[in-house]
Amino acid sequence: MSGCGCGQPPIAIGGCQPSKPACPPAACPGSKPCEHCETTLLRDSAPYRVAATASSTDPTPYYTIANTHAALDPVVAQTILNSGTGMFPADDGTHNGQHTWLAGVVHIDPTELRGNPTSVTISASVHVRNDGRNAACQLYGRFALWNGTAPIRTVLLGPPDLPAGGDDNGVIPPTTVPLADVLAGMVVVELNLETGNDDTCGVGPKRWTVDSFVLTVQASAPGCGRPFLRTTCRDCDGTVTCTTDTLDGSTIPYAAVPPVLPVASCQDGCATVRPPCISTDRGNAITRGSDGCLYAPDTPALDPSPCNAARNTTGGLLVPRIDLTGIAPGGNSGIERSVDIDVTGTPGCPETWEIGARLTQVSAFLNAERQNANLLARTGSDVPIPESDIVLREAGVYHIDCDVRYALGSATGGSGYIIGWLRDETTDTLLTSFTQIAAINAERQEQQGGTTHIMTEYTAASAPRTVRLHLMFVLTGGKISNAEAGGTDSNGATRMRLLKVRD
Repeated sequence: MSGCGCGQPPIAIGGCQPSKPACPPAACPGSKPCEHCETTLLRDSAPYRVAATASSTDPTPYYTIANTHAALDPVVAQTILNSGTGMFPADDGTHNGQHTWLAGVVHIDPTELRGNPTSVTISASVHVRNDGRNAACQLYGRFALWNGTAPIRTVLLGPPDLPAGGDDNGVIPPTTVPLADVLAGMVVVELNLETGNDDTCGVGPKRWTVDSFVLTVQASAPGCGRPFLRTTCRDCDGTVTCTTDTLDGSTIPYAAVPPVLPVASCQDGCATVRPPCISTDRGNAITRGSDGCLYAPDTPALDPSPCNAARNTTGGLLVPRIDLTGIAPGGNSGIERSVDIDVTGTPGCPETWEIGARLTQVSAFLNAERQNANLLARTGSDVPIPESDIVLREAGVYHIDCDVRYALGSATGGSGYIIGWLRDETTDTLLTSFTQIAAINAERQEQQGGTTHIMTEYTAASAPRTVRLHLMFVLTGGKISNAEAGGTDSNGATRMRLLKVRD
């Protein structure tokens, strides 16, 4: 608010300096020298324009005229809805009463809304010209506004029987529609024109030029209209002698649209009728001052608990970050578990971490599928069994065991034995000492077969390591007819197993 007497400049309003009004105002001719005037910046409730566009859509839901229909090419339709020029092509002459249609969904920019309007007012206009070659039949088209599947404003195009070369304008007057329906894409503007034959009037097909499409959307809310200046003059007794409303303090009066509300500043935009909600939680440090402004403390309030790692520093609030180090992707968490921990950091604001865990490959099982090895043919020799190979894929302590299938026999009597052992082929290290698999000491014919178990615990300092079964037959007397082991027969198989028990 500002006050002025003759020759006095207006006082700043909210930090802004409005244009100096006439003093005394021109609306108060003959004012006495002792009169004084005050000027207030207000905002009325005049409707304001909201940016709006229309996007081409399938016109089929809006076909309501009988006989045949055709949809305008959507590219041409969008050109027209963009206020360009487009053609409704003439029909080929085979369709009686055919109309061609376009439809456009109305869109608005919600950021341009002031206050809290619940509805908007939509109007539109368009120009059409009959390019011929025939005249139109009576009322030849329609310009309409739809909300969903219901027409809410319909304008029939005339004048009747528009000749070739004739012009017409379609105008949809201001129509109020719910704001929510516009934002939901339910409001559609529709235009159709007669492009085919019409037996009723005896006219043929015709082409139309359509241009100058204008879509206007307005909204209003109390106190969200135009800002203006109200100058009130009083005599020496305080009696109001006159009141003048202007847009800029000039001599041109302005008719304000009620209701009129005060404006806290000269900034453009709607006055804050409803102040923003302020949380009443005890932890909310933002407060509202007596002037209506919001205030935040210079220093954030921090919980004094020693467990609170956040603290104030000269550079601002410091919140410690956590860096995960010492665990490489695919590595293990320690000597007590066999779990892979993958840690992946993703830069950004905020920075994100992905931590994944999975069991490692800590066990394995293998059948030696080939037939038993002929140990008799290599009596006294080390016979490796490659089919028994099992791989330790990571360092650690393993429980390893082996079921060895064998067959041993004598047709006339004899003695001997089969021994086996496990060896680390990678480092040429024995895992087990020699284990007797089977023995025979027969005075006459004897045949035997079965499975013998070898078991050990082995520490692999590095990986990978390959563990293999080795066998040997030793003849101690007489004659042995067969000695074989390390494979599969009809009664069983040689099997290798491992289980990692710790890192």
